[in-house]
Amino acid sequence: MLEQVLKVWKLLILPAFAIVVFLVTFFSSYQFFYRGGYTPPEAPDIYFEEILAIPEGPQAFQDEPIFAANPVGATNRGSLLVDTGHRNAFSTNEITRIINRVYSRGYDVEFLVEPGEKALEEALRSADAFVVISPISPYEPAEANLVVDFAERGGKVFLVAEPGRPNQINSLSERLGVSFRPDYLYNLAEHDSNFQEFFVRDFRPHTVTAGVGETVFFYAGSIETSGEYLALTDGETLSSISRRSLPRAPLATGANRNVLAVHDLTFMIPPYNAIRDNDRLVANIADFLTENQRDYRLTDYPGFFKGDVDILLGQPDLFDLGANLKRSLLSLGINADVREVENSGQDTVFLGLYSDSSTVARYLDSAGVRVGESLTAPFTPGIPLEKTAVLLLDRSGERDVLVALADTPEGLETIVKQLNAGTFRTGLADDFAGVYKTK
Repeated sequence: MLEQVLKVWKLLILPAFAIVVFLVTFFSSYQFFYRGGYTPPEAPDIYFEEILAIPEGPQAFQDEPIFAANPVGATNRGSLLVDTGHRNAFSTNEITRIINRVYSRGYDVEFLVEPGEKALEEALRSADAFVVISPISPYEPAEANLVVDFAERGGKVFLVAEPGRPNQINSLSERLGVSFRPDYLYNLAEHDSNFQEFFVRDFRPHTVTAGVGETVFFYAGSIETSGEYLALTDGETLSSISRRSLPRAPLATGANRNVLAVHDLTFMIPPYNAIRDNDRLVANIADFLTENQRDYRLTDYPGFFKGDVDILLGQPDLFDLGANLKRSLLSLGINADVREVENSGQDTVFLGLYSDSSTVARYLDSAGVRVGESLTAPFTPGIPLEKTAVLLLDRSGERDVLVALADTPEGLETIVKQLNAGTFRTGLADDFAGVYKTK
């Protein structure tokens, strides 16, 4: 019995002792480490002049556009069209740097969304530059013809592909004198992070390469061109389809000087654009794209209007027609207003009858058009004025002037409807004029 009592006592004593030890340790620690609330010392009063500047690293590239952005409300300098209608293998966030550079030079940026020849033709009417990046769907011959004509008339074309991204860019580029080879370039002797990130230091004189001393291409292939090679690799940079030690070109122009091609997209994508002189090269490409040399024709109506448009009337009773045309232009994003007085610095549409032709005689004379007892022009013999209308575009000055004349208000209404619908193009006699039957 005594043994059982002792055993129970031991079982009670040990847990009680452990509890006592724990409590003593806890409160001792609390008493030792905790001394109540923390009161920070007063902050020293340091004068601003005494603060030393932190030394800065290398200065980032400062963009200085050849063509600065226009002030708010000023005429847009031009428009850049980006192809997304051929299932192109890129995302919009990858081209933010080049897009921002183009915006800063006073250009609008539009995206071609709808596929097909008609959509491309319509979109190119108002474009000054066209960017095509890794199209997965091939360009049809008729589409390629439109781009070739666009470049021949002064439009800038920028072709971009990258190894590893599916593309059918040669379906377009080869029509422009450029072939993207099915390879990637690499350098085992000298590179950035890995052998595919190679340096280029050999740049040929061109506006695109001005001020560029060294770039890093990150996943590039080579280009063959009938134009000019702008950047060449060194002898250590090889091609995946040829081990021959030859200079390779990831950057070149096309057969037409308005075409530029680069076989790498990544060098333009943040943060890769900040390496070496990559950002300067991106800025130079933006300058190239915004050198507005586009030769517009009447068929491009209303794409040649880059800002606000004045609508002048030959006589007051044509006001409703002027208002109709104004609404049509506004629906296309072009601000227009009916005015009473001509502004020699503003793009203008003149709507009138043949009896008002003296008001626009200088534009008619420039086109070789005569309104008398009959209508004569270089592209047509004398024809009766009855039930006819004439359209002409004058681009001889610093602005664009579109003249529409007819024998009656009803005839003028017919030609305005054709302008709004785009059907006027079937009656063009040459690049800048057309004669139409209105009945």
